[in-house]
Amino acid sequence: MDFKSMKASIAIIVAIVAQAFGVIWYIAQMDSTVKNLDSAVEVMQESQATVDVAVLQTTVEGLKEKLDSMEVFDSSDLEEAIEELDEAIDSLDKRSVIIENEMRTIMSDHSGFNDALKELGLSGYSDKRTYGNYGQ
Repeated sequence: MDFKSMKASIAIIVAIVAQAFGVIWYIAQMDSTVKNLDSAVEVMQESQATVDVAVLQTTVEGLKEKLDSMEVFDSSDLEEAIEELDEAIDSLDKRSVIIENEMRTIMSDHSGFNDALKELGLSGYSDKRTYGNYGQ
């Protein structure tokens, strides 16, 4: 037997076995890390779910309190309120028409005053005031 060629083969086998143990150790470490991360994620999900449930319960309780404090709604009340608003709008429309008519009368009077002052000014009256500058 040739020990020289055998030493080389033994060295290659030892290197391969060492690499195999290294790969096995690396995979075992990865498996351990993944298991630890899985358990950590599970704990985080449980705590988040607990927080979410608590927030939802608080929200639901707040909504229940608001509903309990609200008065019972009657549709006839709404209809009455709409009728009252319609009447108020009609009244405001009437007032608007009256105000517009009165404004026209006032503007017409001011125009008349302006014309009278112009005539007085032409006849020698010294007052140079004008009313409103309407129509200019």
